[in-house]
Amino acid sequence: MPNPLKTLCTVFMFYCFSICLTFFNSRCIKVFPYPLSITLLHMIIKFLLSWFVRCALSWLYNCPRIELPWAKYVRVVAVSGISSALDIGCSNWSFEFITVSLYTMTKSTSVIFIVMFSVLLKQEKKQPSLAIIVVLITCGLFMFSYESTQFNYIGFLLVLAASFLSGIRWSFTQLVVQGQCYGEFSYALFFQVC
Repeated sequence: MPNPLKTLCTVFMFYCFSICLTFFNSRCIKVFPYPLSITLLHMIIKFLLSWFVRCALSWLYNCPRIELPWAKYVRVVAVSGISSALDIGCSNWSFEFITVSLYTMTKSTSVIFIVMFSVLLKQEKKQPSLAIIVVLITCGLFMFSYESTQFNYIGFLLVLAASFLSGIRWSFTQLVVQGQCYGEFSYALFFQVC
């Protein structure tokens, strides 16, 4: 049975890091206006850290490295990795055009795309409740962004594209996780997606 305190701490840490990273990226784009270079650096750092952790934990605990067949890399992991890079790139690029508040409101639509791709990839069953959730989120986004003072069409479309790519990324990541027993070794997933 999961520990509720541990779950709350994990969710709290996720949101703290997510908010800090959003503001950090927003400031970085204003100082260094090359969002794709920032994304490339982000992916390189993520790859190196996951490689280091993978090697260190494999050596420390003497556990086998998780390997995937090449067919799965090409069909599933590559899609997840490429959509991850494009998601981060579009998100960073959007900071040149829109505010953090509009970014946050628009990026919250990624749930819609995650649900959509989950249904398309048969990870979720079609249910009326899912359709109601999607409609409510769409209406909420429309109300938040309607006549926004800092609205920029290009920035809005970039974040919407990032949300779409996020849906692809998380749905295909779920396909990888369902096919492998990662357990405590979730760092291996980061390595393979990078």
